[in-house]
Amino acid sequence: MSSPFEPLDMAVLRLIAEEPRAGVREYARRLGVARATVQSRVDKLQRLGVLISWRPQFDPAAMGYQGLAYVRLNLAQGKLDRALDGLSRIPEVIEANAVAGDADLLCRVVAKDNAGLEEVLQQIIAVDGVERISTEVVLSRRIMPRISLLIRKLHDELGR
Repeated sequence: MSSPFEPLDMAVLRLIAEEPRAGVREYARRLGVARATVQSRVDKLQRLGVLISWRPQFDPAAMGYQGLAYVRLNLAQGKLDRALDGLSRIPEVIEANAVAGDADLLCRVVAKDNAGLEEVLQQIIAVDGVERISTEVVLSRRIMPRISLLIRKLHDELGR
């Protein structure tokens, strides 16, 4: 199966990941191609669903939410949508993923401190459809969310 990507696509994507505020004109200058060429690659990456957002990233810890935990949720059968609706109303639940394994959902949760985490966990367990939770408290983040290395790997594979 051939890839829909070319090395230039990955080069553009890598620049976007590393310096999202630089802009199309700067990317074109660095890559030595026309601005329109870079813009067409950006459009392609958006159309294919690779580049899904230009939103800035925020660090909850810098905003006073020092606590981070991953919470596994076991749901009552047929209650996924109802549980997701309830979870979406809890601001400290910043991510939820349906998973295969011992749990039905894996949520990333922030809190200002341990007492705040306990309050958030109580809100989660009270959500309609949630039967049981288990929590893993993060002591420290060792590798921050990233994508640049994966982009570089894809770029290298396309160059072969």
